[in-house]
Amino acid sequence: MTEPARLQVTGHYAGAVSRAVAAVLDFAIAVGAFTAALAGIDLLSRVILGESIGRSGIGYIIAFVAWAFLYIWGSLAVAGRTLGKGIVGLRVVSADGSALTVRRALARTVAYPFSFAILGLGLVGIVIDRYHRALHDVIAKTAVVYDWGGRAAEIPGPLSEFLARRAGTEYTTTPSID
Repeated sequence: MTEPARLQVTGHYAGAVSRAVAAVLDFAIAVGAFTAALAGIDLLSRVILGESIGRSGIGYIIAFVAWAFLYIWGSLAVAGRTLGKGIVGLRVVSADGSALTVRRALARTVAYPFSFAILGLGLVGIVIDRYHRALHDVIAKTAVVYDWGGRAAEIPGPLSEFLARRAGTEYTTTPSID
């Protein structure tokens, strides 16, 4: 017996290609934003101090890693997705399908480098696992699903839950992850 064709993609686990495209977009966004900020700081330094801050050294690597960490963690904690994931139509949710918490977003962001640590073996689960979960997803108990948003005016994630609690209404996320 064959499965009926899907009428919509929203709520289904995201595959390797869409996750890779989102990761490349996020990397490009993080590098672009960091470079623009660094150029702005350098311009201010030349105008105010008369000296350039330069563009090399371990300090810049540490600053970029900190920037990338804050970009990923902050985006996931507030919206449940980064800008790259939003462009591709992906959303990170808890393994049970509920909105991502700040703590899970932090755990996922901290565990992210471990997926790449040994020749990228932590990413194999995206291809072979039924739920398409990488090592950082397993550690943080998260999943990445397609979410093109049936509710265009709603902000998904912890912010929506907070606003609903403040308004005294109930907020539910219903991604259908099987």
